[in-house]
Amino acid sequence: MRNITLNRDFNNKTSDRWRIGSKRISVGLFVCMLLLSGCHNLQGTKTENKIVYVDNYEIIGTTRDEIIGTVHPAIFTTVDRSNTEAKRTYGPMPTKRGAKLTIEAGRYVLTGYPSGNIYIYDKDDNLLVREIVGEKVGAPTLTADIDSTFSIVFDGGYNTVTIQPVRTELSTELTTGIWDVGLDIEPGNYTISIPYGYGFVQIFEEGKEPRLFELLGGELTSSESRLQLKEGQKVRVSKVSMVKFELMSEQAGK
Repeated sequence: MRNITLNRDFNNKTSDRWRIGSKRISVGLFVCMLLLSGCHNLQGTKTENKIVYVDNYEIIGTTRDEIIGTVHPAIFTTVDRSNTEAKRTYGPMPTKRGAKLTIEAGRYVLTGYPSGNIYIYDKDDNLLVREIVGEKVGAPTLTADIDSTFSIVFDGGYNTVTIQPVRTELSTELTTGIWDVGLDIEPGNYTISIPYGYGFVQIFEEGKEPRLFELLGGELTSSESRLQLKEGQKVRVSKVSMVKFELMSEQAGK
């Protein structure tokens, strides 16, 4: 059983990033309020942005950049999916100050009890992912490729944490995490939706601007966006437990 070691120097960094993350959530909620009130202008009087959002729930420009933040090259990391070196890690949190771990490269599902924040950093300490994960609050799990040079931080909200290797399977229901087009989901034209809640789908492609789609689910208000997934792209599902990708007919995708 791998021991979970206490990290003693990430608290100031994570508190700062928590404030940044909270700001991004607030921006997204503000966008949601605009939608519900019938006012869709995300950036002043820019008609183009308004039309794009109303038609397909895609957020562009500075609002998109504020929500996504800096896109670091390590976000495009894809590990050996055979998981030959990947090992399960489970254990109690040493203290309420949290823990920082480095593990063997692999594809993993991360979770903890009851709930807290999980941060993934690259070798240069750039923040790649932050999600609220757990049984009580947030998404149940976070799935990602973890390189051996990455570090994972679980904050003090957890009593126990679990890091579980997971095999690769094609699916059209993607949970919270980062997914490879061609490995985890087939390329194609899709509509995306969620049964309930609120969150985002982010599309990353090397050499191009990221794309950001807002998702709303529920009986009174719901959204449906159309997008094309290409081989080699990364899809990030954020702040929502699961997104359904429905493959469009060839005629509808034109």
